[in-house]
Amino acid sequence: MRLRKLYVAILHFTLLHLVSAEIFSAITAGIAAAATGLYYSGRCYVGECCHQNHMPADFDRMFTKFDLVLDVCIFVVELKKNLESKMFGQHIAIKTIVNALKHHWSSDHIQKPLTISLHGSPGTGKNYITAFVKKSLYSKGVDSKFVHHWVGRIHFRLEEEVTKYQNNLYSWIKGNVTMCGRQLFIFDEVDKMPAKILDIIKPMIDYNERVEGVDYRQSIFIFISNTGSAAIVDTYLDFWKNGNRREGIKLKDFEKIITQGAFNEAGGFYRSDTIKSNLIDHYIPFLPMELEHVRMCIVQEFNIRNVTPSEHQIQNVLEYIEWGPNPENVFSKTGCKRLSQKVAVISAAGDEY
Repeated sequence: MRLRKLYVAILHFTLLHLVSAEIFSAITAGIAAAATGLYYSGRCYVGECCHQNHMPADFDRMFTKFDLVLDVCIFVVELKKNLESKMFGQHIAIKTIVNALKHHWSSDHIQKPLTISLHGSPGTGKNYITAFVKKSLYSKGVDSKFVHHWVGRIHFRLEEEVTKYQNNLYSWIKGNVTMCGRQLFIFDEVDKMPAKILDIIKPMIDYNERVEGVDYRQSIFIFISNTGSAAIVDTYLDFWKNGNRREGIKLKDFEKIITQGAFNEAGGFYRSDTIKSNLIDHYIPFLPMELEHVRMCIVQEFNIRNVTPSEHQIQNVLEYIEWGPNPENVFSKTGCKRLSQKVAVISAAGDEY
């Protein structure tokens, strides 16, 4: 009997010890996980991390189909609302960009990075719309470390340095995407870049699951250029002469002429492998601005300054606009550029101007 009691006691002690060790191990692991979580939460609170709190449009974070649909709807409605209320005359650009972004980060079957090329005359809204995209995709907007913006005449000035630029560009993109796949890369003034410089990114924007171990498919590349702008103006002028409604013109009416312009005109896309290989998803035209659109830009600039402009003030600003092409003279040669400075002077002067 005593041996049996001793055996039971030893068994109880052993089991208790094992359970206690397991509980202690679980508690220790829990504390470690909590500490790690607090560290990253704190770091992400003061900084910026590659997760949904800093990426409002990160649709893949949703747990249910309902959440996914709801989040997509909120993002699309918000971005579309902002663009339609603050951009004028660019229905093709607004519709295409909103839908492209929506499908890119909400799709379960992304085959390649999203690549968008914006084309048109100065002042038609190419950089303006890009600013809204930055703010919509990232909580820190233009200040996000996931947003990278190059300007042709600043960052890629010298023809003889093309190889150096290419190597630096490849390393920079690869390094950033390795840390976080949801990056936004913007190449402004592509027409001011040396030819072939963008060929280096061809493998990154191609239909590859991985390039040297890195998955680029969730990234977004936006190219901004004036190439093809003359063809866009001529094509739209023909529509205008034939009495076609601006809102009835579609993307397909311009994509071919823009592709030809980007490929054949001087700049970073001249005879480019990215165009030869059909790796640009959308060539988006920014249509020339007519009088009604320029007027809306002027009113918006006054409203930003909390001024409701009189017709006299609007006409004062319009006097600085140069119109073309001859003999029709129906499009602003500078779009809505330079209006802000003129409005600032006239709004300050009031009725005395």
